[in-house]
Amino acid sequence: MKGARKNEAPPELTTWLALANADWQPSYPFNEPAVRTAVVHSLFFEQRGLCVYCGRGLDLSSPGKSFHIEHFRPQHGANGRSDLEVSHTNLFLSCGQQDQDGNVAQTCGTRKGDWFDEINHVVPNYPDCTGRFKFMLSGHVEAAHADDAAARAMIKQLQLDHPELVKDRETTLALLDADKLDLADFWDVGKQVAESFGHIAYQHCGSSLP
Repeated sequence: MKGARKNEAPPELTTWLALANADWQPSYPFNEPAVRTAVVHSLFFEQRGLCVYCGRGLDLSSPGKSFHIEHFRPQHGANGRSDLEVSHTNLFLSCGQQDQDGNVAQTCGTRKGDWFDEINHVVPNYPDCTGRFKFMLSGHVEAAHADDAAARAMIKQLQLDHPELVKDRETTLALLDADKLDLADFWDVGKQVAESFGHIAYQHCGSSLP
């Protein structure tokens, strides 16, 4: 898992939430485009431009296809928390609801859906959450500790060992070990965003993303 370094909610969201009254309560999806845009950009930079789960680079050009706002604690289902549907602390960005071929995505937030396990879950706080996973040179991912049932559950529910992710991680790590890439290739100082799987590259080199 990639995770995020959560900051304060953007002022546009805070101001909008403060408008709540007896006749109107804020709800998701945000009915103010400016609020939604501010939230998306805030989450994007908290996550260094990467999917909160798999760590692929996010493309903000096609909302609902290339990325979506992810409720870590779902709005619906057995463990649904509608009270957190507009809470900044519960909001993240996940990679697309569609894959490269336009089919329903088979990983991350789309795959997770309304699943949530109150006992076996990993809170997406970077870098702590990344440290609970072991990314092998083969591209596969395992729980860093065999007895970490929550990490195993997240791998299963998010399909973090999906063949596409395995292949991309294997390629990334191979290029690092062959000295064809170094950490500077995974971090854009000017834009303050990372390249796909930057969290894995930094972990592999014993460090954390800026």
